[in-house]
Amino acid sequence: MTARHPMPQVRQWFALAASLVGLWVIGLGMLSFLTANPVTLNRDQILEATDVLTAVVEDVEVGRVGVNKSWKNSVRDEQLTLINLRETKPTSRQQLLIPVTLTGKGWQITPSKLPRDPPLVYPATEESERQLRHLLKNGRLP
Repeated sequence: MTARHPMPQVRQWFALAASLVGLWVIGLGMLSFLTANPVTLNRDQILEATDVLTAVVEDVEVGRVGVNKSWKNSVRDEQLTLINLRETKPTSRQQLLIPVTLTGKGWQITPSKLPRDPPLVYPATEESERQLRHLLKNGRLP
């Protein structure tokens, strides 16, 4: 009679445990990726802005954007040049929510009042537009 070695069974348990740990790590990674850094609009910046635009970046160097929507109906132009757009480091053809204010120098992205930060712009997503609608209607974020 040959003695039965418990080694194959130990390997099976180890493989099962390693698989479960691997799945758990993948699940945590996906959860982190899908929920990390949600967009939150700056309430004061939005409410103090002359208008908020859904716009596409056309020329980063010049600061020109194509206006798709004016949320406060103050901007009627199809294109606008923003004097401080380059500070946000946008990419060409990027669609953004942009709070804007008319100054003596021209249109600019409304300051956020955060120290040493560039002006804030937001990706134009369903979630950011939902927050914007709620903020403009109720004066606060949901």
